[in-house]
Amino acid sequence: MTNDRISLRQLLTLTFAALLSPAIRILPGRTARIAGEGGWLAALAALPVLLALCWVVYALLQKGNGGLGEAVLTTLGPVLGRAVVGFYLVWGLFLLAANARLVALRFLTVSYRNAPLPLFLAALLALTLWLGVKPVRVLARAGEVFYLALAIGLGLSLAMGAFQMDPGRILPLWGEDLPKIGAAALPVLGLLGYGIFAAFLGGNVERRPGGRRKTMRWAVGFCLTLTALQAVCLGNFGPGLSVRMNTPFFMMVKGIGIEGTFQRVESVILALWVLSDLALLGLLTRACTKMAGQILPVKREKWVVLTLVLLALVGALRLFPDAFFLNHTMERLALWGNLIAGFGLPALLLLVKKLRRQE
Repeated sequence: MTNDRISLRQLLTLTFAALLSPAIRILPGRTARIAGEGGWLAALAALPVLLALCWVVYALLQKGNGGLGEAVLTTLGPVLGRAVVGFYLVWGLFLLAANARLVALRFLTVSYRNAPLPLFLAALLALTLWLGVKPVRVLARAGEVFYLALAIGLGLSLAMGAFQMDPGRILPLWGEDLPKIGAAALPVLGLLGYGIFAAFLGGNVERRPGGRRKTMRWAVGFCLTLTALQAVCLGNFGPGLSVRMNTPFFMMVKGIGIEGTFQRVESVILALWVLSDLALLGLLTRACTKMAGQILPVKREKWVVLTLVLLALVGALRLFPDAFFLNHTMERLALWGNLIAGFGLPALLLLVKKLRRQE
């Protein structure tokens, strides 16, 4: 659609909301396992790499009117380019299925223990389908609403949780802790790798001056948010207990409240976090739809979206026999897959682009 345009701010806002979904699942448990009390600084250690990724993506999309998919085809040619875009498509579809299953399991473990899993998956993917068949600008506007609600809920939760922090659980830190903090940046980078799928929607973004600087500021703001999230959670529970929890953030929310006014606000926060889940699944679905249109003769996007969502439903039900296998797969395969797709391949593409210019 020629009028299906969004601003860079809308795309970054949608991406921010989407990344909060895997963030609470990954952090701070995995960083605390590696760096202990210093795990809360892992996002700041990952910030330089994220800024470098923003620079690489902008260099790939420079002087182009499309997104990352078009940049891949232009850089590598039609044959190898379609193979790389096809890899991103398969990987995005896998992440769509895996994250849908994870969200459904979270509902079962936190709120509805005896409900059937397929029911939650079907409802979640039905909403994803509704978002996917709409124009990108509808998803972007929904992302703005999701972001506002999530920002209010997250801000209030962290502010109230900060009053229950014990500084001794995250401080002091010494020079010998720095290598562990650097190593703890790895799971944070795996989380940030989800953001590369937003670049496939670059063809819908209106190009305006100052976009690179705005993206850099977004990267700094997001890493600071992750730092605050981890600091408050680790300050409440300490690294030892955080490692043993599935979602330390939700456990922290269960313990906050103001006597005589309101208590047990976790149900509100849990409800709000569905918006982040939908933002992530919607972003993955729209990105995969773009990729499918670049490597296949697609006439109607709606049928592509329906096919992708159905494949995700089947994959969510069949690929993962149990929660242990799913968590193990996401901790290993998803980490390295996102590092390759989110950081390795874009850097390699830019290198090829630079070499071809010199020929």
